[in-house]
Amino acid sequence: MLKVRGLSKHFHGREVLRGIDLSIAPGEVVGLIGRSGSGKSTLARCLVGLEQIDAGNISFAGSQIRPGHGSARQQIQYLWQDPTQSLSPYLTAHGAVMETLSGFGIGAPDKRRTRAASLLDALGLSSSLHARRPYALSGGQCQRVALAKALAAKPRFLVLDEPLSSLDLTTQINTIELLRKVQSDTGLAMLIVSHDLAPLKQLANRILVLDDARIAEDIPMQSFFEQATHPLARAYAKTL
Repeated sequence: MLKVRGLSKHFHGREVLRGIDLSIAPGEVVGLIGRSGSGKSTLARCLVGLEQIDAGNISFAGSQIRPGHGSARQQIQYLWQDPTQSLSPYLTAHGAVMETLSGFGIGAPDKRRTRAASLLDALGLSSSLHARRPYALSGGQCQRVALAKALAAKPRFLVLDEPLSSLDLTTQINTIELLRKVQSDTGLAMLIVSHDLAPLKQLANRILVLDDARIAEDIPMQSFFEQATHPLARAYAKTL
């Protein structure tokens, strides 16, 4: 469904990504790991149009796209590391989801309020919290609102940039279960960026290892611990 060929990106003359090739199939969950500063988040941001690429091309569902523009703006959604970055401080949880529904013209106008409430309920945010703004919600609750906002667009592909790093352990566990349920219920394809292999072991079908600006390893999760060959991949495998 998503294909990236020859993607390169530079910052101030420094090569951050070089000749990146990757493919993600419909319904596939792919984990992306690498050292801090290896370019994981930059790659994620390139896929959704938050960073412009210097070379290469990205295609989605068989057509070359310009990320963040046209149909790709709706079909490919992004979940920030800090969920409050996608939430207006002036909108309630319900209003944030309504904003997406209205912005993309999804559903009949008189049905959107119910649809927004249903999405928040389905993601475990009780109705008593729907009228709260981000400052009055916990980190985990904001993450659920941000996820509901992304899902309201009816995307086919979801990019999650370190979705667990700002959460406490209990909330991380709950969020992993939530993401598993969302993927099972919707069949969404996902790319999950993480510095930690543990959550990816529970979520991903396949692992990409980014090192020295390139994809150094691309291997099914079930084979990762026994068959990974790159030194960094083997080092990650020993952490679990």
